[in-house]
Amino acid sequence: MIESIGLTRVVQQGDIEITPQDREIGSEKGEQSFADMLTDAVNSVDQTMKESNEKVQSFVAGETENVHDVMISMQRAQLSFQMMVEMRNKAIETYQEISRMQI
Repeated sequence: MIESIGLTRVVQQGDIEITPQDREIGSEKGEQSFADMLTDAVNSVDQTMKESNEKVQSFVAGETENVHDVMISMQRAQLSFQMMVEMRNKAIETYQEISRMQI
């Protein structure tokens, strides 16, 4: 004896919208596109590098004597640059992995 199991209708017709919506990426409610996020990240790393360079220049010129602040800014710039390079490497690795997939 096999019983058939029936599914009851739980959702009313107007509850689910299955038509695609035309949306512009990053335009609604202050959302940011992926390209904008990457640009901001690169600009942030560039700004950190410039600030570190300015602190080193002022230290070498004798304008400041705080070695700790100069070393911290140099380390921060180095770490942010290394993170950006690793993110690039992961993105390239992911792209290569996707391109090797069979469809």
